[in-house]
This record gives sequence, C-alpha cells and structure tokens, in this order.
Amino acid sequence: MKFIAIVTARKGSKSIKNKNIIQLKKKKLIEYTFSEIKKSQLKNSAYVITNDKRIKKLALKYKINSEYERPRSLSTDKTSSIDTIYHFYNWLLKRDNFDALVLLQPTSPLRSFKDIDRSIKIFRDNKFDSLFSISESLEHPYESINLRNEKKIFFNLKKSKNFYRRQDFDINSYFVNGAIYIFKKNLIKNKKIYSKNNHGFFKMPKIRSFDINDMEDLEIVKKILK
Repeated sequence: MKFIAIVTARKGSKSIKNKNIIQLKKKKLIEYTFSEIKKSQLKNSAYVITNDKRIKKLALKYKINSEYERPRSLSTDKTSSIDTIYHFYNWLLKRDNFDALVLLQPTSPLRSFKDIDRSIKIFRDNKFDSLFSISESLEHPYESINLRNEKKIFFNLKKSKNFYRRQDFDINSYFVNGAIYIFKKNLIKNKKIYSKNNHGFFKMPKIRSFDINDMEDLEIVKKILK
C-alpha cells in the first residue's frame, strides 16, 4: 500500500501574517513538518501544496516535491480543504500511483515522525478507509460555559449540572487535533476525506497536539520548545 504525504500551505494568513513561514526558534514553522517527514517512512513520497515561492524554496531544502502549482482560485481564505485536495488529487493521478494520502498541516509543529509512522501502521493494519489524529480534550465539554450573562452560569451541555468532579464524568472527551489525516483515494474521488463506516483514530499526547491558530498558540508552542 503506497502512501503519499501532502502539506497544504497557502500564502497569507489572517490570524498571523505569513504564519507558515514565521520564525519559531531556529526554523520556520513549516520546516518542523518538513523535517519530520524526512525522518518518516514518507521521506521519498511527499508533496507541498502551495502558491508561495518562499515555501517552495524551503521544500527544496528538504527534498519535498513542489512541482504542483496551486491555482489562485484555490488559494483564498474561503477555499475549502477538500477542494484543494481534490484538485491536487486529479493532478497527481497523472503522475504517480498511490493508495492513500496523508495530510500533514504545517500548523502542528510538535507532531513527530513517530506519530506519522504509527498512524500509518494503524491505518494499514486495520484496513481503514480514513483516519484522524485525536487528543484528549484540554477542557472537557461538561466544563464549558456560555457567558451571555456574567451573573449566572449557563452550561453549554445541559447534562453538565449533574457532575461536580471530573472523575465522575460519564463520557471520555477527545478532539480532532489537526495533526494527521489519512484517507484513501476512492474517498477523494467523491470529494470526501472521512468514511462514516470505516474510520479510525490515532491518539496523540496533549503535549504534541497544539495547533497554531493565533499568537497565543504560537507563544505556548515557543515555551514548549524551550
């Protein structure tokens, strides 16, 4: 079974200017993903999906294929991930044989090559059609409140009022951390990256599950890297 890694990284960002190439210790943000790919089993089968020449230049440094030209129409902040992946999928069909794509977003710099390889093993061994990496919730949904009135507590989940201690909660809460997505090409053909009937999960530690969306996230990751 052949897997191909894809790194989606369009030019520009609203939350952090030039987020994908912002300096994070001694490397650019996207380089953390590139460097872990080169340690993984995907080191010889990885592509970057970008419209940024600076990112293409960084990709060459790590021998990540940058031949694909991401169209301007698929490089806006309103472009959906599936539209971008679908366009790349049709381009790749003419150039390479593959069974599944492994999407690695550059905003997860703490993800390790071991996470990548382990998720692929789980996917392959269980013959899944799709898989996402997940992590235990930092904040349990029963502890989530709505501050529409600061003088009174409104729980987002009605059942929350039945519990006062975490150890008594009747559900285990996880979130999709955005670090790893794997999906077979037959799903992409139908513009899907998730199988309702045959989907798996790879559990990652909280410490490696931070997804950088804003400056506060960036500062947290900087402190972890120190």
